[in-house]
Amino acid sequence: MGKEVMVTAPPVLETPLLPRATTPRGRTRRGFLGHSPALDGLRGLALVLVLVYHFTGVAGPLPGGWSGVDVFFVLSGFLITALILDERKVHGRVSIGRFYARRALRLLPALLAMLAVWCLLLLVFHDQHWFGAVPNGDKSGGSVDVLPALGHVALVLTYGINWVHAIFQGHAPLGHLWSLAVEEQFYLVWPLLLLFFLKLPSARRVWPVLVLAIASAALPWFLYDGGAGKNRIYFGTDTRAVGLLLGAAAALIWHRRRSRGLAARLPGVRAWAGVLFVSGVAVYLANMPAKFIVAPTLLGLAVAQIVPYLVDHPTSVLARPLSWRPLTWVGKRSYALYLWHYLWATWTHPLPVAYGMPIGVAGALLCTVLSWRFVEAPALRYAVRFKPAPAVQRELPATTNAYRFSPASAVVAVGETGTSSLAG
Repeated sequence: MGKEVMVTAPPVLETPLLPRATTPRGRTRRGFLGHSPALDGLRGLALVLVLVYHFTGVAGPLPGGWSGVDVFFVLSGFLITALILDERKVHGRVSIGRFYARRALRLLPALLAMLAVWCLLLLVFHDQHWFGAVPNGDKSGGSVDVLPALGHVALVLTYGINWVHAIFQGHAPLGHLWSLAVEEQFYLVWPLLLLFFLKLPSARRVWPVLVLAIASAALPWFLYDGGAGKNRIYFGTDTRAVGLLLGAAAALIWHRRRSRGLAARLPGVRAWAGVLFVSGVAVYLANMPAKFIVAPTLLGLAVAQIVPYLVDHPTSVLARPLSWRPLTWVGKRSYALYLWHYLWATWTHPLPVAYGMPIGVAGALLCTVLSWRFVEAPALRYAVRFKPAPAVQRELPATTNAYRFSPASAVVAVGETGTSSLAG
């Protein structure tokens, strides 16, 4: 329990599942957030950062690849807030029950399948040194105690595993699932809190969100304690909420601007500045104090410039490479790929990286394809019945970039929750 380990994990993002609504006069009302291939690509790129970091560690080509998790957090905060705003705009209300049903069907089937396989392997290989290594740690491995490991599985299912790292400063065999716990804890509170903020005038709704983000950003300064509080900062829900909140704030600003037809100020300049900053962190920033004290906030601000720009400018120079089909394929399946890649990075750690990484990535991709085909897709088809239900219709002008609803497209839409994100 005394070993200090840093692991990352992508959140799961949820893409639109909003059918068009028709007003009494026959006019169509649509949400502002349509499907964005560039956001799928951004999610895929974030997963690549995390994957390389987990297979190669701080000595690899991306010592700051942990920054991918901050990209996921901002994406999650932005998308889930924009979806709730669109659902309220299109249908006149937000169904919290249906929201949580869709999330459960997006997250739990793939997670349960992975945990079932891992538990079976645990019973057989728990005494093998390759089974319990931390890929980006010292890679020494060791046996795994079965009963404590099963207790960690219970913490994973209750989304409390991040506090094992934050408080006890140890590592669990399934420690890579910590960020899913952070997101789900956030999502238990955020929809209700957002609905409360929506009672405020539209120009003031973002201010309480920014106040919460500032409070989250300030906590690391008090908790760092010369490095003793690094795990508490890195894995704590309160300290990592800053990225989710900045994404939510960006969505509120973006949605209000779109509803009024206002143009953003220097959006391209801000987006490219964000790209350069995230790239610099991924390439250069390893386990330095800045990683724990200021990086989550600065990365959150940087990614919050990128995401709205990609939505508003889908054919821009920045969006086109992110819309590359292999990258969007990874982004759409990033949840299952995240679940499995860390396990394969663990199992292949005794091998040289030149051999272990290709084998591990291939194994993770195979598990991802099987998970998508036999677990996630059937669950997503069932999730269609929990799409937002229309309430009292109010006539609003139609908007562009609409998401057309059909059962097949709904499966694709829910399925494009890459990481929560974690389906977010």
